[in-house]
Amino acid sequence: MLAAGAGIAVGAATLGAAGSASAASPNTVETLTAARSHEPGTRIPVAPGVSVNISDQDGGRRGTVVFVPGWPLSSATFEYTYQFLADHGYRAIGIDQRGFGLSDAPYGPYDYNVWARDILTVLQSLSLRNVTLVGHSMGAAVALRHAARFGSRISKLVLAEIPAPRFVYGSKSADLTAAINGLIAGYATDRAATVRSFSGNFFATHTDITTDPFLQFFERQCLDQASLPASRAGLIALRDTDLTSDLAKVSVKTLVFHAINDKIVPLDHGQAVADGIRRARLVTFATAGHAVYVDEPEKFNRELLDFIR
Repeated sequence: MLAAGAGIAVGAATLGAAGSASAASPNTVETLTAARSHEPGTRIPVAPGVSVNISDQDGGRRGTVVFVPGWPLSSATFEYTYQFLADHGYRAIGIDQRGFGLSDAPYGPYDYNVWARDILTVLQSLSLRNVTLVGHSMGAAVALRHAARFGSRISKLVLAEIPAPRFVYGSKSADLTAAINGLIAGYATDRAATVRSFSGNFFATHTDITTDPFLQFFERQCLDQASLPASRAGLIALRDTDLTSDLAKVSVKTLVFHAINDKIVPLDHGQAVADGIRRARLVTFATAGHAVYVDEPEKFNRELLDFIR
């Protein structure tokens, strides 16, 4: 997700797109063909005038897995994982957080509490219980906040490349501070250049923006399908939110994924989170970058499937 100026990387992930406001009742679920997508989406009201978009691939009755993408991306980033789970008999649901993907993008508010409460509203609207909640990067931070404060409907938790206990944490705190502040400043003046600065640090398997169609697609998502207010607010939440007290409040079985060579969120973050949650286990990835589900998809899918069975 993040990287400032001279190649300093910061962190979060998943593909995004901001939608327009909905006037639907907060208690209804609307199914429609989204204006900026060729695929149908399901929109769920989460606040007056604000609906979020979900993707839903129902492959059977073995269980439900709900995904929360990271900054500044949408649920589309996990599409191959959804397909994998559906093929194995699971229902896979991805949430576009408000401000991103095909969800509505009001001016605000945006913070971990708002996004975590939206997850609860989605689960309630779909009458879901005993789900596995999977979050990546900033989405993992939001998933952690949800589990700590609103987690009665989840039975397992997966946190991938989580920027916690705080984003600015550990031996590289000075670099992380400079990186996040650089991103926040960049999003206030030149989002295109700022996105270009971190795109090459996000993945281990995709690094050359000039020749790689995948990275070019990633960059377009960051620019065209994520609202500027939500993107900048997400960076501020990353910098300022301390999740230390949330760790002890998580009671469900938890799996923590972290790449050893993540250039965005260092490994010590994942280690601290695994140590801070009572029923947590850390799984490391040897060759991945910040997006473990892209760089090592076979291991990511295998470990996830073994965990939810």
